[in-house]
Amino acid sequence: MSREVLKKKDTVDYALLLITIAITFFGIYMVLSATYYNSMFDESNSPLTSFLSDFKKLFIALGALVFFIFFKVKILKKMSPVIMLGSIILLLLTKIIGPNLNGANRWLMFGTFSFATAEFAKLASILYFARILECFTSSDSKYQSGWINVLLFGGISAVLILIQPDLSSTVIYCMILGVMLFTSGAKFRHLLILVVIGVMLIAGAILSTPYRVERLTGLGSEHTDLSGDEAQANQALMSIAEGEVFGVGAGRAFQTKNAMSQAESDFIFATVAETTGFFGCVLLITGYMFMLWRIFRAALLTESRYASLVIIGVGTMIGVQALIHMLVNVKLFPVTGVTLPLVSSGGTSILILLSSLGIVLNLTAHPDGV
Repeated sequence: MSREVLKKKDTVDYALLLITIAITFFGIYMVLSATYYNSMFDESNSPLTSFLSDFKKLFIALGALVFFIFFKVKILKKMSPVIMLGSIILLLLTKIIGPNLNGANRWLMFGTFSFATAEFAKLASILYFARILECFTSSDSKYQSGWINVLLFGGISAVLILIQPDLSSTVIYCMILGVMLFTSGAKFRHLLILVVIGVMLIAGAILSTPYRVERLTGLGSEHTDLSGDEAQANQALMSIAEGEVFGVGAGRAFQTKNAMSQAESDFIFATVAETTGFFGCVLLITGYMFMLWRIFRAALLTESRYASLVIIGVGTMIGVQALIHMLVNVKLFPVTGVTLPLVSSGGTSILILLSSLGIVLNLTAHPDGV
């Protein structure tokens, strides 16, 4: 099918829409499987309270998906500098007035609703940097000013995320920025500068914090410490081993119910493995691969440079986040708070992800709308 035909098609990518909905509802099923047993012993809430709370968040996020499928992306493009500035202000406010939970200031509270500002910053930056990089080539006379703009605002956002502290989100943010710069035609020496700065910041953040050093040095170790900092990763490995080929079934996962913390969020891939086994994991990974293929295919086929950069940014965000989450769960990456896209429990994460995918679906249907 030629680009010209796709350009005039004027319909959303239904294959991408269907796989998005399928993974999302699979996630709801896995969250219920991970939380229902423990919630039975919570005298303050009914067993379904946590699930219903997540379902309400999902309902709002699905509304955002539909909204952005039909919303004019041209308006988002025009407003992207304001959205970017707003995200930086929110990151600042998070550090100043955000509640300290487990030693980190990552959320702003609006009544009973918590909002993870780093997640919003990723989407805001994708929209803004796509606008800056749209006419960005290494031979452009405005290249220098564009490069400085990206480095300045990207650097400010990355540092503000890093000091929350949220190292994993910083890594994902830098990867998004790096891939968008690379695909827009940035000069090699400038990309090298960005990589060096990023590596120095991340290395400094790791070496200055003992628990991060401990997590890094614990990678690949064969001992099964179930009480120290490696406990979560080792429990996740045990959950994966318990699942074998076809899993133990929903509600029967012993590790998920009794031993593994954050089974519904940071370690939900291990929950998937124990519940549905190797077969379920392969099926989920295949789903992600199909989703990313549809996303990057759309980026290649669109004739709009802005649309292509936005789609690439969203695809990178989903792909890197999913990869890091899975590597953490199999103890090949230090333990972090990275959720599995569309599957893990988390209001802000699924809201931003479905909003982002709504924008991508919009751009596949209306590539000339920007």
